[in-house]
Amino acid sequence: MIEVSGLDRTGLLYDLTNVISRLNLNIGSAHVVTFGEKAVDSFYVTDLTGAKITQAARQANIRKQLLEIFEKTTRVSAEHLRGKP
Repeated sequence: MIEVSGLDRTGLLYDLTNVISRLNLNIGSAHVVTFGEKAVDSFYVTDLTGAKITQAARQANIRKQLLEIFEKTTRVSAEHLRGKP
């Protein structure tokens, strides 16, 4: 299970599922919830053979790539506040 939470924005769900797809993961079930500006999304994933992701290195890579989505949003928001395009 992958659970992510952070500030919601237009295109967030697309970005998350795009990364999950590029990581060759299948989404068996997803629960997508927003609370005001906060998104809390849970994805139940397996590899392409239907197995759980048990390798620590692969789990770390998944975590890293999903966190980059939120870091990118934070950088863009901060630049916008400083008046940069």
